Amino acid sequence: MLAPADFFSGLRKGVKARLPAPLRGFNSARGRGRLMKLHYGRPDFHYEAWHHTGDGRLEIGLHFEGSTAENLEAFDFFRAHVIEIKAQLPRAELEPWDRGWSRLYETLPAAQLDEGALDAAVERMSDYIVTLQPLLDSWLKD
Repeated sequence: MLAPADFFSGLRKGVKARLPAPLRGFNSARGRGRLMKLHYGRPDFHYEAWHHTGDGRLEIGLHFEGSTAENLEAFDFFRAHVIEIKAQLPRAELEPWDRGWSRLYETLPAAQLDEGALDAAVERMSDYIVTLQPLLDSWLKD
């Protein structure tokens, strides 16, 4: 079993090593407890890994936590691309969420934070970034 600080440090390093060079320049922030966020200059639109201890699940996804209007625009944009997204991320779900936010995510089994959960998290978070960041960049430029 890994301590949360070690797990999320390993996740950040593992994702950086697995991403193609143009995507390695993310900013990261370790949230309180069992949470980590990565972003590319817009912290309100970030990739998140969140360990839900009560459910024994690890959430990996892209969160839209900007203004209500921006979140709705992002939701609509990504909904229009959901078939393309699901071709690469078949378990991804897009849903409105708390406080006017929305998220595009999936959960992985993680009863505890161990090497197996870390390997799966590195793979999934890398896949989310590679698949979704070009779309996010395209939406933010419009």
